[in-house]
Amino acid sequence: MLKSILSNIWEYLKDWKNWLSHTLVGLGILAIGLFLPVEPVYRIIILVLIVGFNIYRMKREATHKAEGELS
Repeated sequence: MLKSILSNIWEYLKDWKNWLSHTLVGLGILAIGLFLPVEPVYRIIILVLIVGFNIYRMKREATHKAEGELS
């Protein structure tokens, strides 16, 4: 089970789209933070939403890729 979790984390970290989205959101929070303070709880919520969206996107891509290989 631990091996499965670690391999999934590794796959998540290798995806450039995840790095791009986290970078853009991080820069956005920093830019907004210069003008309007953002509470840490909102930063955590945004991070959880992005991770959730990326996991959903990766699973969807894998499903479409698998369906394409079967056709």
